[in-house]
Amino acid sequence: MFRASAETLQEVAQDPRHLGAEPTASSSPPLRHSAGGLSPDGTHWIHPRCPFFLPLHVLSRVFRGKFVAGLKRRFQQRQLTFAGSLRPLAHEKAFRSFLRPLFRQEWVVYAKPPFGGPHHVLGYLARYTHRVAITNHRLMAFQHDQVTFRWKDYAHRNKKRIMTLGSQEFLRRFLLHILPRGFVRIRFFGFLATRSRARLLPLCQRLLADYPTAHTPAAITSSPTQPTCFRCSKCSTPMLIVERFSVIPAWQLSTRSVYLDSS
Repeated sequence: MFRASAETLQEVAQDPRHLGAEPTASSSPPLRHSAGGLSPDGTHWIHPRCPFFLPLHVLSRVFRGKFVAGLKRRFQQRQLTFAGSLRPLAHEKAFRSFLRPLFRQEWVVYAKPPFGGPHHVLGYLARYTHRVAITNHRLMAFQHDQVTFRWKDYAHRNKKRIMTLGSQEFLRRFLLHILPRGFVRIRFFGFLATRSRARLLPLCQRLLADYPTAHTPAAITSSPTQPTCFRCSKCSTPMLIVERFSVIPAWQLSTRSVYLDSS
Protein backbone atom coordinates (compact mmCIF):
# COMPACT_ATOMS: atom_id res chain seq x y z
CA MET A 1 0.00 0.00 0.00
CA PHE A 2 2.84 2.41 0.86
CA ARG A 3 4.60 1.69 -2.42
CA ALA A 4 1.41 2.02 -4.49
CA SER A 5 0.48 5.36 -2.89
CA ALA A 6 4.00 6.76 -3.29
CA GLU A 7 4.28 5.66 -6.92
CA THR A 8 0.85 7.16 -7.62
CA LEU A 9 1.84 10.55 -6.22
CA GLN A 10 5.12 10.52 -8.14
CA GLU A 11 3.58 9.48 -11.46
CA VAL A 12 0.69 11.95 -11.37
CA ALA A 13 2.81 14.83 -10.04
CA GLN A 14 5.53 14.33 -12.66
CA ASP A 15 2.93 14.54 -15.44
CA PRO A 16 3.16 18.08 -16.93
CA ARG A 17 -0.63 18.16 -17.29
CA HIS A 18 -1.03 18.15 -13.51
CA LEU A 19 2.13 19.50 -11.86
CA GLY A 20 5.29 18.57 -13.77
CA ALA A 21 7.48 18.33 -10.68
CA GLU A 22 9.21 15.86 -8.38
CA PRO A 23 7.04 15.51 -5.25
CA THR A 24 7.73 13.94 -1.88
CA ALA A 25 5.77 11.72 0.46
CA SER A 26 6.39 10.83 4.08
CA SER A 27 4.60 10.17 7.34
CA SER A 28 5.88 13.43 8.79
CA PRO A 29 6.51 16.10 6.13
CA PRO A 30 9.26 18.47 7.39
CA LEU A 31 8.55 21.47 5.17
CA ARG A 32 6.09 24.27 5.76
CA HIS A 33 4.06 25.52 2.80
CA SER A 34 5.60 22.78 0.68
CA ALA A 35 2.66 21.99 -1.57
CA GLY A 36 4.16 21.32 -4.97
CA GLY A 37 7.46 19.84 -6.03
CA LEU A 38 10.92 20.37 -7.41
CA SER A 39 11.17 21.17 -11.12
CA PRO A 40 12.83 18.49 -13.31
CA ASP A 41 15.90 20.68 -13.85
CA GLY A 42 16.13 21.48 -10.13
CA THR A 43 16.11 25.25 -10.62
CA HIS A 44 12.77 26.26 -9.05
CA TRP A 45 9.84 25.13 -6.96
CA ILE A 46 6.55 24.44 -8.76
CA HIS A 47 3.30 25.17 -6.94
CA PRO A 48 0.02 23.39 -7.79
CA ARG A 49 -2.24 24.92 -10.41
CA CYS A 50 -5.45 23.56 -8.89
CA PRO A 51 -7.09 24.12 -5.47
CA PHE A 52 -5.73 20.78 -4.25
CA PHE A 53 -2.25 19.36 -4.72
CA LEU A 54 -3.28 16.91 -7.45
CA PRO A 55 -6.63 15.97 -9.06
CA LEU A 56 -8.30 13.38 -6.83
CA HIS A 57 -10.11 11.68 -9.70
CA VAL A 58 -6.81 10.91 -11.41
CA LEU A 59 -5.18 9.79 -8.16
CA SER A 60 -7.98 7.33 -7.43
CA ARG A 61 -7.70 5.59 -10.79
CA VAL A 62 -3.92 5.44 -10.84
CA PHE A 63 -3.80 4.15 -7.26
CA ARG A 64 -6.43 1.52 -8.06
CA GLY A 65 -4.35 0.18 -10.94
CA LYS A 66 -1.09 0.13 -9.00
CA PHE A 67 -2.60 -1.44 -5.89
CA VAL A 68 -4.33 -4.24 -7.80
CA ALA A 69 -1.17 -4.84 -9.83
CA GLY A 70 0.76 -5.12 -6.56
CA LEU A 71 -1.71 -7.70 -5.26
CA LYS A 72 -1.29 -9.76 -8.43
CA ARG A 73 2.49 -9.58 -8.14
CA ARG A 74 2.46 -10.63 -4.49
CA PHE A 75 0.11 -13.50 -5.30
CA GLN A 76 2.41 -14.79 -8.03
CA GLN A 77 5.34 -14.55 -5.61
CA ARG A 78 3.31 -16.50 -3.02
CA GLN A 79 3.62 -13.70 -0.48
CA LEU A 80 -0.10 -13.45 0.35
CA THR A 81 -1.61 -15.43 3.21
CA PHE A 82 -5.31 -16.32 3.19
CA ALA A 83 -6.90 -17.50 6.42
CA GLY A 84 -10.40 -18.16 7.65
CA SER A 85 -13.14 -17.19 5.22
CA LEU A 86 -10.51 -15.92 2.73
CA ARG A 87 -8.89 -19.32 2.32
CA PRO A 88 -10.63 -20.09 -1.02
CA LEU A 89 -8.82 -17.10 -2.55
CA ALA A 90 -5.58 -19.07 -2.39
CA HIS A 91 -6.63 -20.65 -5.70
CA GLU A 92 -5.56 -18.56 -8.69
CA LYS A 93 -8.92 -18.71 -10.47
CA ALA A 94 -10.81 -17.56 -7.37
CA PHE A 95 -8.28 -14.82 -6.72
CA ARG A 96 -8.59 -13.42 -10.25
CA SER A 97 -12.39 -13.50 -9.97
CA PHE A 98 -12.08 -11.54 -6.74
CA LEU A 99 -9.93 -8.83 -8.35
CA ARG A 100 -11.94 -8.44 -11.55
CA PRO A 101 -14.87 -6.39 -10.08
CA LEU A 102 -12.47 -3.92 -8.46
CA PHE A 103 -12.04 -2.10 -11.78
CA ARG A 104 -15.80 -1.63 -12.20
CA GLN A 105 -16.16 0.81 -9.33
CA GLU A 106 -14.54 4.10 -8.44
CA TRP A 107 -12.08 4.15 -5.57
CA VAL A 108 -12.22 6.98 -3.04
CA VAL A 109 -9.11 9.05 -2.32
CA TYR A 110 -9.73 10.83 0.98
CA ALA A 111 -8.00 14.20 1.14
CA LYS A 112 -8.74 17.45 2.90
CA PRO A 113 -6.79 20.45 4.24
CA PRO A 114 -5.53 20.16 7.85
CA PHE A 115 -7.67 21.79 10.52
CA GLY A 116 -4.88 23.57 12.37
CA GLY A 117 -2.16 23.97 9.76
CA PRO A 118 1.14 22.09 9.34
CA HIS A 119 2.05 22.17 13.05
CA HIS A 120 -1.17 20.38 13.91
CA VAL A 121 -0.46 17.75 11.25
CA LEU A 122 3.03 17.14 12.63
CA GLY A 123 1.67 16.73 16.15
CA TYR A 124 -1.01 14.33 14.94
CA LEU A 125 1.46 12.16 13.03
CA ALA A 126 4.00 12.20 15.87
CA ARG A 127 1.51 10.49 18.17
CA TYR A 128 1.51 7.53 15.80
CA THR A 129 5.19 7.43 14.88
CA HIS A 130 6.94 8.21 18.18
CA ARG A 131 4.67 6.79 20.89
CA VAL A 132 3.66 3.35 22.09
CA ALA A 133 0.21 1.86 21.58
CA ILE A 134 -1.09 3.12 24.94
CA THR A 135 0.38 5.61 27.39
CA ASN A 136 0.69 5.03 31.14
CA HIS A 137 -1.84 7.69 32.12
CA ARG A 138 -4.59 5.72 30.37
CA LEU A 139 -3.96 2.62 32.49
CA MET A 140 -6.26 2.68 35.52
CA ALA A 141 -6.02 -0.68 37.28
CA PHE A 142 -4.67 -4.23 37.08
CA GLN A 143 -6.63 -6.58 39.31
CA HIS A 144 -7.61 -10.24 39.13
CA ASP A 145 -5.68 -10.75 35.92
CA GLN A 146 -7.63 -7.96 34.22
CA VAL A 147 -6.50 -4.58 32.88
CA THR A 148 -8.71 -1.49 33.07
CA PHE A 149 -7.92 1.52 30.89
CA ARG A 150 -9.47 4.62 29.34
CA TRP A 151 -10.22 4.91 25.64
CA LYS A 152 -11.78 7.53 23.37
CA ASP A 153 -14.97 6.67 21.49
CA TYR A 154 -14.55 8.49 18.17
CA ALA A 155 -17.96 7.27 16.97
CA HIS A 156 -19.70 9.26 19.73
CA ARG A 157 -18.02 12.68 19.72
CA ASN A 158 -14.74 11.51 21.27
CA LYS A 159 -16.41 10.57 24.53
CA LYS A 160 -14.00 9.01 27.04
CA ARG A 161 -14.95 5.51 28.15
CA ILE A 162 -13.52 2.76 30.34
CA MET A 163 -12.77 -0.78 29.17
CA THR A 164 -11.64 -3.87 31.07
CA LEU A 165 -9.89 -6.74 29.31
CA GLY A 166 -8.21 -9.93 30.39
CA SER A 167 -4.44 -9.67 30.58
CA GLN A 168 -3.88 -12.02 27.64
CA GLU A 169 -6.33 -10.15 25.39
CA PHE A 170 -4.78 -6.84 26.44
CA LEU A 171 -1.30 -8.11 25.54
CA ARG A 172 -2.59 -9.49 22.24
CA ARG A 173 -3.99 -6.11 21.23
CA PHE A 174 -0.85 -4.33 22.41
CA LEU A 175 1.45 -6.63 20.41
CA LEU A 176 -0.51 -5.84 17.24
CA HIS A 177 1.16 -2.41 17.34
CA ILE A 178 4.71 -3.79 17.45
CA LEU A 179 6.35 -3.60 14.03
CA PRO A 180 7.69 -6.79 12.46
CA ARG A 181 11.44 -7.17 12.10
CA GLY A 182 12.77 -5.09 9.23
CA PHE A 183 9.61 -2.98 8.90
CA VAL A 184 10.28 0.76 8.62
CA ARG A 185 7.90 2.98 10.60
CA ILE A 186 8.42 6.13 8.52
CA ARG A 187 9.05 5.86 4.79
CA PHE A 188 10.23 8.67 2.57
CA PHE A 189 9.80 8.96 -1.19
CA GLY A 190 10.73 11.54 -3.79
CA PHE A 191 13.37 14.11 -2.90
CA LEU A 192 13.20 12.99 0.76
CA ALA A 193 14.40 9.50 -0.12
CA THR A 194 17.60 8.51 1.67
CA ARG A 195 19.71 8.37 -1.47
CA SER A 196 18.87 11.95 -2.51
CA ARG A 197 17.85 13.70 0.71
CA ALA A 198 21.23 15.20 1.56
CA ARG A 199 21.51 16.78 -1.88
CA LEU A 200 17.93 17.81 -2.68
CA LEU A 201 16.48 18.82 0.70
CA PRO A 202 18.77 21.87 1.16
CA LEU A 203 17.98 22.85 -2.42
CA CYS A 204 14.22 22.70 -1.79
CA GLN A 205 14.57 24.71 1.41
CA ARG A 206 16.54 27.37 -0.42
CA LEU A 207 14.00 27.55 -3.24
CA LEU A 208 11.11 27.74 -0.78
CA ALA A 209 12.81 30.63 0.98
CA ASP A 210 12.16 32.66 -2.17
CA TYR A 211 8.42 32.05 -1.66
CA PRO A 212 7.68 32.76 2.03
CA THR A 213 3.98 32.27 1.34
CA ALA A 214 3.05 29.48 -0.98
CA HIS A 215 0.82 30.35 -3.88
CA THR A 216 -2.69 29.12 -3.17
CA PRO A 217 -4.90 28.88 -6.24
CA ALA A 218 -8.17 30.69 -5.94
CA ALA A 219 -11.08 28.50 -5.05
CA ILE A 220 -13.46 27.81 -7.88
CA THR A 221 -16.75 29.31 -6.85
CA SER A 222 -20.02 29.98 -8.57
CA SER A 223 -21.83 33.27 -9.00
CA PRO A 224 -24.64 34.63 -11.15
CA THR A 225 -22.13 36.19 -13.55
CA GLN A 226 -19.44 33.49 -13.40
CA PRO A 227 -20.76 29.96 -13.04
CA THR A 228 -18.65 27.10 -11.73
CA CYS A 229 -16.16 26.06 -14.40
CA PHE A 230 -16.24 22.64 -15.95
CA ARG A 231 -13.53 20.06 -15.29
CA CYS A 232 -12.08 17.52 -17.68
CA SER A 233 -13.67 14.11 -17.17
CA LYS A 234 -10.26 12.43 -17.60
CA CYS A 235 -7.81 14.54 -15.56
CA SER A 236 -10.14 16.84 -13.54
CA THR A 237 -8.25 19.92 -14.77
CA PRO A 238 -10.37 23.13 -14.89
CA MET A 239 -11.40 23.88 -18.48
CA LEU A 240 -11.11 27.38 -19.89
CA ILE A 241 -13.96 29.04 -21.82
CA VAL A 242 -12.69 29.85 -25.30
CA GLU A 243 -15.92 31.03 -26.96
CA ARG A 244 -19.63 31.12 -26.20
CA PHE A 245 -22.39 30.20 -28.69
CA SER A 246 -25.99 31.31 -28.41
CA VAL A 247 -28.50 28.50 -28.45
CA ILE A 248 -31.36 29.04 -30.94
CA PRO A 249 -34.66 27.40 -29.98
CA ALA A 250 -35.88 24.66 -32.27
CA TRP A 251 -39.00 26.60 -33.29
CA GLN A 252 -36.86 29.47 -34.61
CA LEU A 253 -34.78 27.04 -36.66
CA SER A 254 -37.85 25.54 -38.23
CA THR A 255 -39.35 28.98 -38.96
CA ARG A 256 -36.13 30.19 -40.51
CA SER A 257 -35.82 27.09 -42.67
CA VAL A 258 -39.37 27.57 -43.97
CA TYR A 259 -38.65 31.20 -44.74
CA LEU A 260 -35.48 30.38 -46.64
CA ASP A 261 -37.20 27.65 -48.59
CA SER A 262 -40.02 29.95 -49.54
CA SER A 263 -37.65 32.64 -50.76
